[in-house]
Amino acid sequence: MPRRIPIQVTQTVSRLMQGGYVKTPPAWYAPTLQYPPMTQAPRQPRSRPDEDLPRALRSDGPKQRKLAEIPNGRSRMNSLKKIRSQIPTLRAQPIVYDADRVRRQFFRDHPWEARRPRTLVEMDYTLETHPEPEIPAGTVPELHFWSRTNPSVEDVVQCTLRTHRDGNMSLSQAYIRTVAAYHAIQAERELRSRYAVVEARALGADMGPTETDRGFAKETAELAKWAALSNTQGAVETPSSESAAPAAKTRTKRAAPYSGGNAYLSAAAERAAGRST
Repeated sequence: MPRRIPIQVTQTVSRLMQGGYVKTPPAWYAPTLQYPPMTQAPRQPRSRPDEDLPRALRSDGPKQRKLAEIPNGRSRMNSLKKIRSQIPTLRAQPIVYDADRVRRQFFRDHPWEARRPRTLVEMDYTLETHPEPEIPAGTVPELHFWSRTNPSVEDVVQCTLRTHRDGNMSLSQAYIRTVAAYHAIQAERELRSRYAVVEARALGADMGPTETDRGFAKETAELAKWAALSNTQGAVETPSSESAAPAAKTRTKRAAPYSGGNAYLSAAAERAAGRST
């Protein structure tokens, strides 16, 4: 028997009873005539909320704004229905979160922030979700509410979403405002670190060699090791026979002052005069 819609089952049984194929009506026949099933077709897709749709299909998306600007075009509701009907109803639609968009854009603008060292050691306290600060009502959220010294990436994401929600701004404006505050806090932190080192050295603190000094020290040690090895091999090696090539003469450094090329010109003139005679 083919698959039937619930409202068609009662009609099919009625035709079978009229044709004589079913002698006695089933027990559910009378209740279904009195209370027929709903007419909703199976596998009918449920409508998703506006904030759960992709950005292009939202009511304030770019396609809807473009259609609304057309004076003689379709109405807003008809255009929205047409766009939604273009997507297959049985295909899973992408799930988009604003936090992921902000985080992806932040790492695209600051790729080296992923290289910052993080503490991954679990302490005695219970690990919970990222806490949100208490912001007074009517106040636009600022990044220093989350961290005044060294805000993390998640602080930037949470501040951007809170500014977008409470500050009556678009997501792009909230992101630009939060990133500007992030740059200011990081610049202040770097200046504090630099002047702390300068102050410590002025008070007599020994900061030790820098990474550049350590690199030069390692390079000098390797060069000295190779020089000692080459001198040892030169002293051990001796000519094996009389036909061996004589040792090269050592060059002596001249102590005469620099003449600016006059000595070369005078020697060339003397050589030319000797050839002519």
